[in-house]
Amino acid sequence: TEGAALELGTVLIDGQVDPTARVRIPLSMLNRHGLVAGATGTGKTKTLQGIAEQLSSAGVAVLLADIKGDVSGMSRPGEPNAKIDARAADTGDDWTPTAYPVEFLSLGGGSSAIPIRATLTQFGPILLSKVLDLNDTQESTLGLIFHWADQRNLPLLDTKDLRAVIQHLTSDEGKADLKGIGGVSRQTAGVILRALSNLEADGGDTFFGEPEIDPADLIRTAPDGRGIITLFELGTQAARPALF
Repeated sequence: TEGAALELGTVLIDGQVDPTARVRIPLSMLNRHGLVAGATGTGKTKTLQGIAEQLSSAGVAVLLADIKGDVSGMSRPGEPNAKIDARAADTGDDWTPTAYPVEFLSLGGGSSAIPIRATLTQFGPILLSKVLDLNDTQESTLGLIFHWADQRNLPLLDTKDLRAVIQHLTSDEGKADLKGIGGVSRQTAGVILRALSNLEADGGDTFFGEPEIDPADLIRTAPDGRGIITLFELGTQAARPALF
């Protein structure tokens, strides 16, 4: 290929590297799906790291779910050694240690990285219903509850806010409000409350709240024109299906 491309390496034939046979992916093709596969220790993570670094150099912002922190080293320049020098010589690469603009985010907090949060209002009743595994009737009820809160300019920032609204609507004081939005039974509201409790136990109480994430923060460039690489630290959150 010609033009701007990612350099992935060179062809190996009968144990010999041919530096003239480049393995490249045109930048214009990177809106396609891809798969990096291989056994343990074959270089999958380093391949992803190399792709991320080159995209950053090309001015493209990168978002990576860094499950175990394997690619966090991109934030510092590498340390040359004999193996790297030999590899660069074989493939004809002009390799120099380089640090890249990296930001660390975490899902649900609990670390030194920037926690990612969203308000329930931003999340919306439809997506929240899917997370809570509600049926159609319960989803419709949740939508009415969101609508009632919106009409009264009551921001639903976290799960505590939504719990307070539901508890008000199912209380004696909220009978008139509950009747006003129609079609909401106490039993259905109780199901939503129980599902909300399960979500909170699964880490939802740390995810929902302020300040909420601005998606534009994930597609920024650094002052030098390189794309910022955003690494999501997941840690124990990867084992929490609802929040993940």
